[in-house]
Amino acid sequence: MFASLVLLTLLPAVFGQSWQQYLAGLVQTLNTDGLTTLASASAALNNSNNGQQLAQSLSTGNWTLFAPNNQAFSSSPVNLTSNATSVLDLLSYHVVSGNFTDQTSPYPNITLGRTLLNDSSLVWLEGNESQVLAWSNGSDGLFVLNNGTTVPVVNKTTYQNIQVLVINSVLQIPQNLSDTLANSTYDVTSVAGGLSSINIPTTNSTLLDVLNNAHGITIFAPNNTAIASANCISGLLPNNTALIALFGNHIINGTTVYSPGFTNGNNYTSASGEPFAFKTNSSGVYVSSAGSNWARIMRSDVLTSNGVVHVIDSVLLDTKVNVSAAVSAYQSATSVAASTTIETGPVGVTPTTFAGH
Repeated sequence: MFASLVLLTLLPAVFGQSWQQYLAGLVQTLNTDGLTTLASASAALNNSNNGQQLAQSLSTGNWTLFAPNNQAFSSSPVNLTSNATSVLDLLSYHVVSGNFTDQTSPYPNITLGRTLLNDSSLVWLEGNESQVLAWSNGSDGLFVLNNGTTVPVVNKTTYQNIQVLVINSVLQIPQNLSDTLANSTYDVTSVAGGLSSINIPTTNSTLLDVLNNAHGITIFAPNNTAIASANCISGLLPNNTALIALFGNHIINGTTVYSPGFTNGNNYTSASGEPFAFKTNSSGVYVSSAGSNWARIMRSDVLTSNGVVHVIDSVLLDTKVNVSAAVSAYQSATSVAASTTIETGPVGVTPTTFAGH
């Protein structure tokens, strides 16, 4: 009898159910699993054109839903009835394209997936790409890395083509660069002050302003201790040009490089035109600019609205500039971004190395 009921629930998917039927089934599954608040928010997708488009997207392909439980919503300031667009954005950020969490490596390695969040007021990634979500595998199972906190997966279920991972917190959409650097959790507030004190003559704005408005940016940000102990910075203070070059050699412009990209086979050029190099040993992952000192990456994949920040333990002591190399790298990044397709596997992982999904 039970097997017959299971077969009957699968028949609509096999023979071509409508997205309305699909959404109704999803809402019923969430209610049955006790995720009643999320179920109500999901049911409201039918009330707007954008919500209907999201439901239609979910009805095909494979997806992973990081599903906040009722307790998560009750302890969150999110109001699920105040603004339809905000609710849609929130739901979109909890949905990852693809189903590959079984491929997750143990922490400190991090897996990233492309979500459905692509609201241009919240996401400024290169090529109009959607925002990503980061998670890893600890001793107690999967957990999401979100705004400086870890959010554990407390239960699992499925609905047709969706893997539902229940979490006990509502995920926060990545903030802009300024707000992210100002978050004391990441220990990079000194970098925020440094970037805001450097003026860019051609734009009549600060370097932080320029980076805030970039579409696709990667920053290797020295932590507060590294900035405090870097005598070179105080020596460069009267020289705005040299400071721009120094901080430019901590930045990749036009490309968001997440931690899976830290391999010797990948070549990246800084905003000052210098080559980055990476190495890994038993103590961690390290980055260097043009053969300068090696800095250990203390915290990777701090997500922002327009890119990513990786916290490092020392300042990269490189003030050289290669303008032509910087321009060429940015133009190449822009060209690649324009032809990017939506990933259905781990972001930053070569498709040939990701078999079976």
